[in-house]
Amino acid sequence: MKKKINRDKIQAFESMREPFGLQDAIREANRCLLCHEAPCSAGCPAGTDPGKFIRQIKFYNYKGAARTIRNTNILGSVCAFICPVEKLCEQKCSVMALEDPINISSLQRFATEYGKKFGIEPLRKSSKTAGKIAIIGGGPAGMGCASTLAKLNYDVTIFEREESAGGVPKWNIPAFRLPGQALAYDIKNLTDQDVEIKYDSPIESDNAVMALLADGYQAVFISTGLNLPFYLKMLNGYENVEDYIGFLRHNKTGKSTISLKNKNVAIIGGGSVAIDSALTAKALGAKKVYLISLEHLDELPADREEINLARVMDIIFKSGSQIAGVIANNKTITGLKGIETEWIEPGKFVPDNARQIIGTEFSINVDLVVQAIGTKPGPEVTRFVKNLETRGKGTIVVNDHYETNIPGVFAGGDVANGGITVVQAVADGKKAAEGIDRYLQHNTENQ
Repeated sequence: MKKKINRDKIQAFESMREPFGLQDAIREANRCLLCHEAPCSAGCPAGTDPGKFIRQIKFYNYKGAARTIRNTNILGSVCAFICPVEKLCEQKCSVMALEDPINISSLQRFATEYGKKFGIEPLRKSSKTAGKIAIIGGGPAGMGCASTLAKLNYDVTIFEREESAGGVPKWNIPAFRLPGQALAYDIKNLTDQDVEIKYDSPIESDNAVMALLADGYQAVFISTGLNLPFYLKMLNGYENVEDYIGFLRHNKTGKSTISLKNKNVAIIGGGSVAIDSALTAKALGAKKVYLISLEHLDELPADREEINLARVMDIIFKSGSQIAGVIANNKTITGLKGIETEWIEPGKFVPDNARQIIGTEFSINVDLVVQAIGTKPGPEVTRFVKNLETRGKGTIVVNDHYETNIPGVFAGGDVANGGITVVQAVADGKKAAEGIDRYLQHNTENQ
């Protein structure tokens, strides 16, 4: 059972679904089949263990459920709102053989909010006796790594370039999908472990990582994410073109100076950030919002929940299409020319594989264009570690233990995997922490 999406809440940038009440949670948890080896738990990359916390809710142990989530996933509150459960834990749910899967995300939200409201003891502080670790970037991967290392009694310092931790959830996910208090609660749980977060502390100077190692840190974990957007060359130089990072951040922080009331907006892209941008534009009063993507509707990389949300908000899908030209008045775009496309080689979703279909040309009037066609690591990645091995669009190469080619330097999350999901970034961070511990234990044994 899922609560209905509330359009008014979206337009007010408030949580778009009402939470489960106690009776809702009990009723939903009672649908659980109590599988011995819960497939839903196996379906969570971060090991949040929904099989266990649903069982605890079913037997009225609500604080225990909250503890399970917090202890297994430091971003458990955040993931309750934004995790693509239909691709992960809910897809594995055994109940699906009979009816709709258990609404795991709503039960997770219920448990974390119950724990916050009624109080559970803080996480144990690290004794800081195992060694000193530096983490560059306080996003999901950095937080996942820091929490796991703190449990192993390491002295952990996160160097965060912004004034707040959280990364993409903090700056780019709209409040109607992720309320700010959910992230704030997870950050508090992390600092309860006595993890130090140094805000406004960018690490980007030449060979800065080796300087950290020379300064007494025994290992460094890089989790700087993807912060450099890609652009279409034909849109360069126009005043009413933004990338999704700036668009979402400016609107989330109230720093936007653009009024979208009754305006037409075109979003270029078909992923989660493209739909977040489209929904944000619509919530800000845009008259028409177009989502233009090379992928066809059944191929969009965005999650099903987000696509359904876009339909609810009357987003206009121009899927299987590409921008072919610009109509402009000096430096202001007034319209876009497009054309429908088909794939030359089925299943290969890259621009070079798209073939234009003659006779399907179209044009739309626009007041703002937002590009959401991907991101890559910033230039600091190859600057702050000399000879660091990277691949493709600049992501860092790591082995199964998240080690880079530089001894003592590890990496994970989007900067290594190219950008998947928040829960996968948390999983990367946790596994990297285990890799760091393994590396340091091995070094100690060989001394």
